[in-house]
Amino acid sequence: MLLPNRTSEAYDFTLFESRDEGSENEKETRERKTRMRIKDAAVRYSASRSGSVFKILLAAICAVTLPIYYLTGMVESTELSVLINTTQIELEQALSDNLRLQAELDSIVTTSRVDDFAQNELGMQKISTAQGTHISLSTGGTTEIAADIGGAATFISGWFSGVLEYLGFK
Repeated sequence: MLLPNRTSEAYDFTLFESRDEGSENEKETRERKTRMRIKDAAVRYSASRSGSVFKILLAAICAVTLPIYYLTGMVESTELSVLINTTQIELEQALSDNLRLQAELDSIVTTSRVDDFAQNELGMQKISTAQGTHISLSTGGTTEIAADIGGAATFISGWFSGVLEYLGFK
């Protein structure tokens, strides 16, 4: 494998000059320098390669994990939208049941039905004007209530008035 030349030897013109072979020490020094340059280049090349391997590994991890996160988010979003839709359907059914029951209640509780129930089931009679209690006012700012006639008819009419008031007719 050829190592790229990342040194400045390309501009070193002394390598091309003719010179005497000199002593063994000079040859050794030159060879040592050349070997050191090659080692430096190899170290730099391997360091840059290991950095690029790290970057490639990091990019691969990102390329795998990002789609996984996206897909799990989409699955969760789909599950939540299904839950929302079923809840909305249940709400609409409950509202329609509420309207139906309200209409049924309104048809059951009418004044004529309450009167019929009171007369037929409970044996009650409508109140006459003679059975009413009158209040007389004195001019001195005090109020006098007429004497209570009492009896079963007064009790029943009071109870029936309470029922009507409870049902919202008064």
